[in-house]
Amino acid sequence: MKKLISLLLLTAAALALTGCQSTPEAPIVAGKSSNDLLEKASAETSGALGARVDTPGRYEDAFSSAGGELQVTVDAAVTVPDADKVPILRVKPANITQDQAYALMDTVVQGELYDFDAPETKSEIADKIVEAKRRLAEGPTENEENTVYLSTDPDSGEDFDMTWEEYMQDAIDRLTEQYDAAPETAEKQITTGEFKPDTDDGRRLQAGGENTSREHGWEALDIIAYEDTQSLSRAWYIRDHENTGFTFTYFPAESFNDFFLFSDVDIADLPDVTMTEDEAQALCDEVVQALDIPNMTFYAICKKYGGGQEAPRCCWELQYTRNIGGVPVAYSSIDVGITGMPQEGEIFQFPWGNEKLNFYVNDDGIVAMDWESPCELTETVTEDAALLPFSDVMDIFKKMYVVENDGQNKDVTIDAIRLSYMRVSERDKNYTGLLVPVWDFYGSELWHPEGGEDYTSFYDPDRSFLTINAVDGTIIDRNVGY
Repeated sequence: MKKLISLLLLTAAALALTGCQSTPEAPIVAGKSSNDLLEKASAETSGALGARVDTPGRYEDAFSSAGGELQVTVDAAVTVPDADKVPILRVKPANITQDQAYALMDTVVQGELYDFDAPETKSEIADKIVEAKRRLAEGPTENEENTVYLSTDPDSGEDFDMTWEEYMQDAIDRLTEQYDAAPETAEKQITTGEFKPDTDDGRRLQAGGENTSREHGWEALDIIAYEDTQSLSRAWYIRDHENTGFTFTYFPAESFNDFFLFSDVDIADLPDVTMTEDEAQALCDEVVQALDIPNMTFYAICKKYGGGQEAPRCCWELQYTRNIGGVPVAYSSIDVGITGMPQEGEIFQFPWGNEKLNFYVNDDGIVAMDWESPCELTETVTEDAALLPFSDVMDIFKKMYVVENDGQNKDVTIDAIRLSYMRVSERDKNYTGLLVPVWDFYGSELWHPEGGEDYTSFYDPDRSFLTINAVDGTIIDRNVGY
């Protein structure tokens, strides 16, 4: 079997906070149990959050590592939710319901979608063969030349490199085999929007087709829903100029050209969005209301660029997260992954991605949507958590950021500090977590490599440089979820 591997090289720095010691010379990292956290959170509280933590509207400071390689400047707006309480809640993965699938069909889908399980006809495959031969005759683009193509030897099972020409010829050969076996005609069924059995505990809706969109002529919807909430559900929607699959490669202007697929694209050549932010949010609010997701509210909007490689575009990206009594769950681009095998006495914990609900909107309307890892609030564990004073949080930040980055030659600027929720996985338990209040620190980095030119890290406005538990001051590693 042949496979294509695209090396998507994103420059991202990740915090690896794995120690567990009590001295300032080592990271303060959350322990294996949430009991201590909940005990601290249960202390008596009173007053609004801003007054309780005593935050300034803006915080300014500067510090460095002992050797001076690391320079940190803090000139940041400090954001505290307008709320009187910040409860701690327990959550678990949730299913996507049939009613929610119908809601997506009614609100985001523009044309008639056909079930994916209908076979392609000879005519449809012939069109693909003609297109593949045309591209082979024209030769590869610069981006295609920079892509690594691998083939797996069917006898040995070993991978070996392919040229782009070999890859294209292989695609033509496979399409020709499919053409020989394809029917002359195949009756495509317009989807009813109902799930079909997919696995022992899962159901799936997959449908796509042409539509009457002004700009984009192909759309598809794919929803995976599991009855067993130990599995993670997800919903995708996309509308594009051609059938290129579910592509969500969108970046802010500052890092658009850092992604190699768009390295030779002039962002000035991409048509700007004329739809206003309010108009874009109104479209997405309608979908969220139809989905009837408890506590799901608008979080942020910004312009991003990307999408399909052949025709990148400018879109509004709208982020929605849960909001509990005025305190939002912080949106994060850092997601949970497998970081290693468990130690003796621990269990293996499966990756549990953060819940995300993203929309991409341009003048043609909603052109993409991605709802990952929906969750369900199961109980309130603490009615109102006691929080550390902001001054204590900043003392922890200044000490621990140096500990985690000591020896790194870079200038760091922190321009935003925010109090919000984060889902923290409960250690040694799979798929159960707590929504706890945390402080996140956002900004930018200028690196000074030895013997090389200075460079700025891949710009990511949703990456927290450090996350501190607002209750007990422990450092939370967003890469592992606790």
